[in-house]
Amino acid sequence: MTIGVAAHGPHAGAAVRAAALAAELLGHGAIGGFAVFAVLDDDGRVQHATVQRGGVTALDLPPAWLRARHAALIESGPDRPEPLVQFLPGADGVGLVTGHRLPNRPGADGVPLNQAVLRRLAAGQAPDTAVAEVLRAHPEIDAGLIALSADGRLAWGNTDRVARRPDQGQAARDNGACRLALLHNSIFPCPPLAQAMADLAWHALTGEACAWRALSLRAPVAIQPGPRDRVHVDAHLRVTAIEQADPSFPTARRRANAVYLGSEVWQDGRHIGHTVSELVVDMADGRVFGLPDPARSLILMKESAHVPT
Repeated sequence: MTIGVAAHGPHAGAAVRAAALAAELLGHGAIGGFAVFAVLDDDGRVQHATVQRGGVTALDLPPAWLRARHAALIESGPDRPEPLVQFLPGADGVGLVTGHRLPNRPGADGVPLNQAVLRRLAAGQAPDTAVAEVLRAHPEIDAGLIALSADGRLAWGNTDRVARRPDQGQAARDNGACRLALLHNSIFPCPPLAQAMADLAWHALTGEACAWRALSLRAPVAIQPGPRDRVHVDAHLRVTAIEQADPSFPTARRRANAVYLGSEVWQDGRHIGHTVSELVVDMADGRVFGLPDPARSLILMKESAHVPT
């Protein structure tokens, strides 16, 4: 599996979703297929949502799940063996265990590694000890694990086998009240992607500023010729106009990329950043229309102060 994410704190569900959205918008590789999203609800019960195709944007997540204080996700390519919850097990009042590669691979005793960690949590073992001991006992199994306990403790790690991979990335944040960890592989670019995912998730979790921002296309806007590729946004980062410098840009009705990678982003006459993802939407008669799923009408930008010159 390609991505494992877990978070604890206010809006942990939104943070986990933000990390996966960042991967889908910024990265390329084995992603956007199956996804399992899990939370511990206000009563400590495990709730799951699963999908075989479409990634996190194909999941219908209740608002209460986005506000949940314990959340986790696993996502990769499409069409994986059912039941999909085998890749992200949980236990009421105990916690959740996600990961990447194949966290459901059986260990020496026949118990899947993720289930083995969950059993240790249920027996009262701390997440860091549970994860470390399971991984240490199975150094050549193709798995990475993230454990989140019901009391908000978080631990993660890779087996020696996975740690040798050149295509894996990881990131974590902890301010004492909020915690976040993510592991990924087979998505590129590797280290920059992990940091961007973590930054956006941490912003959703804590409200702390980050260099990455999400622009949204909420209503049809004009697309017109201009001297440079530009996206204009309002104070809420909603797209209000798009300029294209390509003189051959077609005007016929179609679904295509409306925002070129690296386009300038302008707000109130100021250049505030550059786009780091593209926007594939419907266009007709000089206007751009968002897709029915609002998550598919997002563009990521990086603020100018953080863009290399």
